[in-house]
Parts: sequence; C-alpha cells; structure tokens
Amino acid sequence: MASDDELPKCCGSGCTNCVLDRKTKLRKLPSSRPSLLDDAGYQPFQCTAISQCSSNTFLFRFRYWSSSAETTSDDASKELSIPPGSHLMLRAPRDWRQADRPFNPIFAAWRMQSIEKPRVQDGGAKKTVEKYDKNERDLYFSRPYTPIRVDSDACEFDVLIRMEVYGEMSEYLQTMHVNDVSEWKGVYTGFLWERNARRNLLCIAQGVGLAPIYSILSTILDDEDDETRLNLIYCCRDIEGILLRDKLLHMSAYWNFKATIYLSREGCSCGGKTTRRCSCLSSKIKYGERILNHRLEEIDIENLLHKSGQQDSLQVLICGAECFTKFVENCLAQLNVREIFKF
Repeated sequence: MASDDELPKCCGSGCTNCVLDRKTKLRKLPSSRPSLLDDAGYQPFQCTAISQCSSNTFLFRFRYWSSSAETTSDDASKELSIPPGSHLMLRAPRDWRQADRPFNPIFAAWRMQSIEKPRVQDGGAKKTVEKYDKNERDLYFSRPYTPIRVDSDACEFDVLIRMEVYGEMSEYLQTMHVNDVSEWKGVYTGFLWERNARRNLLCIAQGVGLAPIYSILSTILDDEDDETRLNLIYCCRDIEGILLRDKLLHMSAYWNFKATIYLSREGCSCGGKTTRRCSCLSSKIKYGERILNHRLEEIDIENLLHKSGQQDSLQVLICGAECFTKFVENCLAQLNVREIFKF
C-alpha cells in the first residue's frame, strides 16, 4: 500500500465529494460459502480478549473454536457471516455457580460498584431468569448481543456488553476469562441495508444501543460505492460513558458522516448547562468532535432535519432504552417522519 506521501494531495478547495476520499476497506462481495452460524443450534466460540470501555461496559472478542481432533473439512469450508445490525444469542448453563468459576479481575471495579447497590427483593419470591431463546431447554438461559465488528476470514466477532447490577448473564460473564469457550447461536436479522437505498440515514442511539447502529454505519463507510449521507445522534450520561469514541472520531473524517454527542449528566461548573452554553467540556473535547453538554430534546432533532434538509429520502434508525425510543418516536411523528426502524 502506498504511503501518505506517495498519494495525491488535497486541492484545499473543500470539495463536498472529493475524488481523493480514500476508504481503507472495500466491502466484500456476498460469499457462496456456508456460514458457521445458524439458528438450528449453538456453536462454540472462544473468548480471545476482554477490555473495559466505560465504567459498566466491556468489549469481548470471540473466535470460532474447535479442538484439533474435532476440526473437519466441513468446518474449514465455512465462514462467519453476520450482516450488520444483526444479533446473536449467547447461552449459559443455569447451574454455572456450582462450577465455582473464579471472577475475572478486570471486572473488580465494576463488582465493587455494583455491590454498593442493594438487591431489591420482590416479597421474597424467587425471580425467574428470563429466557430470550424460547426454543432453549430450561437447563440454560440466554441473552441477545449485537456484534460491532466481524472478521469473516478469522471467524471472530466483537460485542459490547453492558453489565447489569445483579443481572444473571452479567454475573456469569464476570467469571469469563480469555480462552474460555462460550456458546452462540444466530444470526437474527431485523434490518437489512441496501446500498444507496436512501439519500439520508439518521441514526439515534443511546448508550450501548450504539452497537447495531455502529455496525451499519461502518459497513456503509467501508463501501466506496455507497454515497448515503450519514448523521448520528448519540446520547450518553457523561463524557466517560461515550463508547467507541475514537472510532466515531475516525468516522468523522469521511465527507458523508457527521456525529453529534449529547451528554445528559455531565457535570457543569460554569452555570451554562441550563442555557446550553456550557464551556466546561472545551478541554475534554478532541479536534473534530461535536459534543454538547445537555440532554437531547425535540428542538435538537427538529433543527437537525430542517437545517440539513434530511427529510428528503430519509431512513431513521433508533436504538436505546424503551422510554428513550418512545421519546424519539414521538418527536419524529410530530415532524411527519415515517421511515423508522427500531432495534
């Protein structure tokens, strides 16, 4: 690959569709190889990395696993195919506590934080762990997670997982170590993006709800033939809670991508938060970032659509907590926006 010094230089005119826009990855053509995953049964994936992204959110990397004795030519002929925005199902045995699994030290700070919150008991009744995979036997419980990155050739994927206080899967995952093997099933697809299907794609995400939206945005940006204009509204509690911050900043270098991040609970000492003129973040914001120290409101969505003219050929994607999703839906309904998909 040529170095930056060997590539032609920008003319400096600020062209909207610059011919020198370079995309480092090209989207692969659909493969005819069968996928390792299907919804008929669970497959083994080995955890190869765990890293902390925020106080309560961690990134896990999993790779397809089989012992040398079990490796078959059938496995070798398959690839890991997971469309962007899709989710997989992770299952764990209900009796995992009996195995005396040690907790991973990477979760120590989170565990200390969660222990401080009292467990709320409902009349002393034993709470049933919800089973997301309704076809699964009662020996297991399951949870859905959306990969944010998929490497088909290496047969591995990354997932962002937010730890829930006293959540059964969260407590199980805190005992997971690198090299442990877990079981996954899928793929479950709700939204399929077609190249240039809309001129404008508005994505509104809250917290870890960024996961399916990020995977779709990155796929579009990696496709040099997709010229859809992308606009992301991302809502977080505070600046430390911004997930994939460096990756979003990298995306902002593309001509067709813009991101605005809203912080609902970031501290303010200048008194400007109530008037939307807070200057406390100036030393924390990186060059190229647009971060606002106030909660997302209806006027923000209205201004974005009107100023950018994005209501023409517009698709909206929403992912977040139920109350957040309803708020955004109501705002869009007032603006007569109908092409909405909720994750």
